[in-house]
Amino acid sequence: MDAVKIAKKDLKSLTKEKTIVLAIMLLISISSLSQIIAFGLTVLYSPSVHTEIRIGLVGSGIVFERVANPIHFKNLEKALLSLKKGEIDVVVVLKENSSGINYIDVYIPREEFKAVKIMPSLRDVMMKYQDELRKCMGIPVLSLRTLDSEGRYLNIPEGISIQFRVIYTVLIPLLAILTAIIVGVYVIDIFCEEIEKDTIELLLCCVNVRDIVFGKMLAVFIVSIILTVVWIIGLLLNGVMINVSLTILSSFIFYLMVVSLALLTVNFSIRREKSQLVFSLIIIPLILSFLAFNPSPLSLIVKSSLSIFDISVLIFAIVDVILFSLALKTSKNVYNV
Repeated sequence: MDAVKIAKKDLKSLTKEKTIVLAIMLLISISSLSQIIAFGLTVLYSPSVHTEIRIGLVGSGIVFERVANPIHFKNLEKALLSLKKGEIDVVVVLKENSSGINYIDVYIPREEFKAVKIMPSLRDVMMKYQDELRKCMGIPVLSLRTLDSEGRYLNIPEGISIQFRVIYTVLIPLLAILTAIIVGVYVIDIFCEEIEKDTIELLLCCVNVRDIVFGKMLAVFIVSIILTVVWIIGLLLNGVMINVSLTILSSFIFYLMVVSLALLTVNFSIRREKSQLVFSLIIIPLILSFLAFNPSPLSLIVKSSLSIFDISVLIFAIVDVILFSLALKTSKNVYNV
């Protein structure tokens, strides 16, 4: 019963932490606007948005000219100068051979953002050019048609696959990362609160250490549930189909790892600012490593959202149990008991 009272007290203090409240608002905004964000990124990278690019041609190519309608340049130097000035988007160096192999040199802008926008449209032009060359050489061209179960033709834009990747490999892991960081910071705040306010001795006169620790962890558990339910509902309301049960399971495996690390950090440094600094120095490299390796807790979240069960979830669950048990055993050091 004392643990429940401690949990209620810590939950009330959550509204006073402006940083955490702002982070929660950001989490809600991303989940509620997930489709808009994904659509915006799809528009940014979709070839259908950049249907026309200005191509500079150095050399000759009858078939290429028919497909790309390029701007002719006498030499490469003038073409590259025009590219630097932004008068054209890409330079193609080509000496067309309609009966053999064609070697093409392509020069794109140095700016990475502009190059990313250009490449899909350039690829589309080159695919059309390849098909035209095959026709000239008498080589059959593959024609792929998509039909539904009733035999009707379907036109599926390429951007749909990009939107799918953005939602499942970017937005969902991002929501899980934000939730984990919010919960981890919340652990540090509530465990350091009584010490910074010099009220821990008074609290220990009424409640034992075990109830204090369990009450605070109960508050953390409730916050993590609320936040996870919020962003999952936000995704579902935006039409994003996910496996709710598996996503919650894999997300909490990730949360428990972060909470355990946060609690261990507090155990070795009871001052909030120092604990948060150490926690950030641990969690940032850890999350970056999760993005680079597979399997990882983040890859499990992606797979779970797509209803894919990975047996490695058991390994990470065992690691979490060990970390959390160690964190709980050393938690009494926070209050010098």
